[in-house]
Amino acid sequence: MLAELIPKVAAMESEESHKFYPRPSSAGPDRCIRQMVYHGLEFPREPFPGRMLLVFNDSSWHEELTADWIRKTIFRLHSEQMEIDCRHPMRKGHIDGIITDLLKVDRLWEHKAINHFTFQRFWGGELPLDNLSQCAVYSDGIQRKINLDCKEIILLIKNKNTAQYMEYRCKYDLETDTLTIIDKSHSDGSHEKVNHILLRVVESAVEKFNMVLDYISRKTLPKRPYEIDDWHCEYCGWGKTCWKGYEKEFNELKTDAMLPEEVETTIRYYRELGAQKKDIEDEYKTMSDKVKNIMKDAGAREGRAGSYLCRLRLVKVNRLDNDLIPEKIKNEAMRQTQYERLFISEVKEVA
Repeated sequence: MLAELIPKVAAMESEESHKFYPRPSSAGPDRCIRQMVYHGLEFPREPFPGRMLLVFNDSSWHEELTADWIRKTIFRLHSEQMEIDCRHPMRKGHIDGIITDLLKVDRLWEHKAINHFTFQRFWGGELPLDNLSQCAVYSDGIQRKINLDCKEIILLIKNKNTAQYMEYRCKYDLETDTLTIIDKSHSDGSHEKVNHILLRVVESAVEKFNMVLDYISRKTLPKRPYEIDDWHCEYCGWGKTCWKGYEKEFNELKTDAMLPEEVETTIRYYRELGAQKKDIEDEYKTMSDKVKNIMKDAGAREGRAGSYLCRLRLVKVNRLDNDLIPEKIKNEAMRQTQYERLFISEVKEVA
């Protein structure tokens, strides 16, 4: 009863889409500029499902919970949701807060709550570029207008599924517009030096937004930065609008283009990789079968070979039997998707 009702209430009470303007939260390189142009041109957006709105709402409460835990530490959390003047054409932003340690050193604090799989990607080495860019934009505004000495940043990311945390310690240099990711740490005690430098962070955001505003003023669209089957498009409110009629657009592409000569080297390497991939996969399967047969000859499903432990597991997989599904139901459940596939063949020279 309530399980079905709550998402519906969330969908009904969701606020109307705000007007587009360059926001610090959209400053990062991963945010699609075509999406922002659609927003700025006031194209209708697909409504968010109620469950997605609940997820967004959960994130703000995770921030509140984390802030409450910080208040119980030796750090002083203050200036929460303080308004920051950002570089034009960006408007004002609101920071999550500033933390001050016992030596009275101030650091910008930004909090993000994300799902488990994204959390794993970031801890595995992928950088949260959009979040880091937002931090740089805020730090730029703080140093220019409020406190020149507040150079360090703590980007704290919470795993909403497991309540684990990871933290990026960064430093933004106002004069050179560079953000240095010094290190990252995990709530399990893991610590890793990063020492990665992002150049022209805020200036790149300014250029990006100026480009978006130029497209909006000319009422034209930029090229799509993602492929048709990319997950970014799947979750975009303008995804269907963006790819509508793409089949016609695709069929109108040239079929007799002369590509740059240097592409030939790339294509040759691509084909070589494809051949190697097949050989490696075949050999991998052969080696797997060989080890399995040795274990079965020994009457074992677990065994040791030097420093290696081998285990055989019987894995059960559930699959739909199409022969048992009525044709009417299969047709109703069918959803067509599109993707682009590359085919390469060698030119046959005429004697």
